[in-house]
Amino acid sequence: MRTSVLRFSKGRYSVVEILGNMDPEGRPITDSALVRKMLWEYFPEQRDAVLALEEEEQEYATPGDYGPVEVGAYTLASEVFVQGVLTPLLASEPALDGELAQRCAYFLERLLGSGRDSIHEMVSIRITDHLLGYPENWKKFRTYAGDLLLGEVRERQRYYKGPTEGGDGQGEDGDDRSAG
Repeated sequence: MRTSVLRFSKGRYSVVEILGNMDPEGRPITDSALVRKMLWEYFPEQRDAVLALEEEEQEYATPGDYGPVEVGAYTLASEVFVQGVLTPLLASEPALDGELAQRCAYFLERLLGSGRDSIHEMVSIRITDHLLGYPENWKKFRTYAGDLLLGEVRERQRYYKGPTEGGDGQGEDGDDRSAG
């Protein structure tokens, strides 16, 4: 992923590209900043929700806190992605908005492919649990799931009953992409 930012240094503005998980100075960005950046890129319609959470976080920041105030990665994943994007998508009838479902799938693949154990754990707890905890959700979304999410589902399916058991057209490994 390439993101450009405008930076002022030594009396000049310059465009700096942020590549992958690094900030403009080449330092690793926080999990929160990574999730925020990806939400901003994949779901521009949710930018107001991100900004509202940041404003709320700033209001509750303790005076004298050091460093920038960030909304936590779990909060962003839960409130912006799950509540603001995924839940309404999965509630749509009769079929999912394919373009939005594909953006969700790409977003999840990018999170799971970030190489960060903490991000992978967040996806498991906040997002995979939401998909598998409600069998109808996984049935609707699995046709869009990428390889990393399918692997995540195979890993976590033992904790759930329903979408990964027989009787719904899905094999034991949970990766049947046919509409069921």
